[in-house]
Amino acid sequence: MECEICGNILNPSKFLNHTILTCNFCKYHKTIDDKNTSKSLKEKYKSDFWSQEKLEDMILTNFSNKQGQDYKLAQESMFEYSKKFIPSKGSILEIGVGTGVHLLNFDKLGYQVTGIEPDLTSTEFLNKTLKNGKCINGYIEDLDFENKFDVIFLYHVVEHLEHPLFMLKKCKDLLKNDGIIIIAVPDCENPITLEKSISNPFHIWHFSKKSFEILGKNLGMHSLSLESFSRISTSSRRLHKILKKINFSSITYKNNPYFPLTLTDKNNGYEIRLVLKK
Repeated sequence: MECEICGNILNPSKFLNHTILTCNFCKYHKTIDDKNTSKSLKEKYKSDFWSQEKLEDMILTNFSNKQGQDYKLAQESMFEYSKKFIPSKGSILEIGVGTGVHLLNFDKLGYQVTGIEPDLTSTEFLNKTLKNGKCINGYIEDLDFENKFDVIFLYHVVEHLEHPLFMLKKCKDLLKNDGIIIIAVPDCENPITLEKSISNPFHIWHFSKKSFEILGKNLGMHSLSLESFSRISTSSRRLHKILKKINFSSITYKNNPYFPLTLTDKNNGYEIRLVLKK
């Protein structure tokens, strides 16, 4: 079997009781699991993946509750990274909205936002919460749009897809000229991240920076940025909590603008971020 990204040969093996296919050239892996097919996963995402209680606890407290804080930190880190690529005004399509932490922030900032989310509970709750935007229940593959977008945003979504290249080609078609796609996925060149990703029953693909670089070229898009981020140390996160309590958290962001992540060129990545321009 050929690698769907670079065309080289895929090698089957067993890893943590999972069957995986590995490309030794672009360092990507794909999980093959008869129990979790693309069709069965789609059904799981539709069937109350997010409970009303969890959504209320997070959204109504502006993600300040215990679980919501982690989502909020991830959103702030991703926005700090993305904002230099995003126009000051325009339309944003987010695919795989989840709790809506990113979509709600773009909505508050005045962007024309549209979200796509398979979970009906999340979709309905967000449509009651968004000021100007809307969230559509479904999958991008099944939807058609008359309008095009300035930005398409995918935060930890691509690793869940059976055919990511097909979906990303559709995203490209939905972009305006000079529009951008912003993507984040787990950095599976790090063995620890790879193990966690393969152990996640909802992850099908496990990417490296090289596989993402080739993926961008296959789309015929210009790569504006491709970087890996690692987690900041536990001691630094504890210090941040202390500084936040005494209103000095700006010290953290001055030293680490992408807190709780930081850029890395070592094999310790937690997340890959890619920005492509049409």
